[in-house]
Amino acid sequence: MKNRGNITDRKILKNLFSKGRLPTDDHFKKLIDSTFNKVDDKIDIDEEDGLMIYPANKGELLSFFEDIDDESAKWVMLASKNKGLIIQEVKESGKQESKTSSEKENASALFLRQGGNIGIGTNTPSQKLEVKGIVSSQGRIGNYHDGKLAADGNWYNVFEKNLSGCNAYEITAYVQGKKGDGKYSLLHATAVCTHGNSKPKITKTCAHYGKWWNKIDIRWESRPTRVKLGNPQEKPDPKSDTWWSKIKALWEVKDINAYNLQIRTKGDYGNGITILYKVSILWDSNFLAPTTE
Repeated sequence: MKNRGNITDRKILKNLFSKGRLPTDDHFKKLIDSTFNKVDDKIDIDEEDGLMIYPANKGELLSFFEDIDDESAKWVMLASKNKGLIIQEVKESGKQESKTSSEKENASALFLRQGGNIGIGTNTPSQKLEVKGIVSSQGRIGNYHDGKLAADGNWYNVFEKNLSGCNAYEITAYVQGKKGDGKYSLLHATAVCTHGNSKPKITKTCAHYGKWWNKIDIRWESRPTRVKLGNPQEKPDPKSDTWWSKIKALWEVKDINAYNLQIRTKGDYGNGITILYKVSILWDSNFLAPTTE
């Protein structure tokens, strides 16, 4: 333990100040050095803020030791000049400068930035979670957007609000027919689009059981009438279902600023059957200006 020579345990202190003993100046020094001082130790507590810890001269708030006899800490928590809180491993040398050197040289194990961004292995996270290293996990799931859509063979919009600009998404979708029907399909796709009136691309892998029309299909759509029809809340217009209306829709002018990702089953799975889907975002306009707060 560091500074052990300046402190005394409770058993010895009780003996020094026991009944009949005459404490000396040295005994009082031991007593004072063995207790916390709000000013010297930069620690305080009140009902409003709870326990308050102020950083040491070089920013340390807490140091963690493996053993009571260790002279140097294994881990340190310190206040960052980069508006954040760092949990950082101390180098084996144990030298003071190893844990207080520049943050560029010593990347933190965990960095909590003001504003909510978290960095692992980096002190400058530009997103909610940024990892400088290899990520290992049992799996991942998209939670940018999810939902259910009728598996009746019609195209439906994936997003409630139409899109604009450049976007890229990863989507997984699953549908299962009624028991005994032998209808299943599972889709994984990467969808990229640069404005509505463009040449969008979708890379997809689709597995299915049964007939080919059991498959799930996906597309980009920017023709206004088709985007409108893709809204699950929109009541279908009988006029739009005529053969002539469908032919005219093939030459309909695309809207550059309003488009959507649409999904369907190639055939009708029956009443009450829905496509379950989950979406993760790969690109949007926010990536052009990383958060630095």
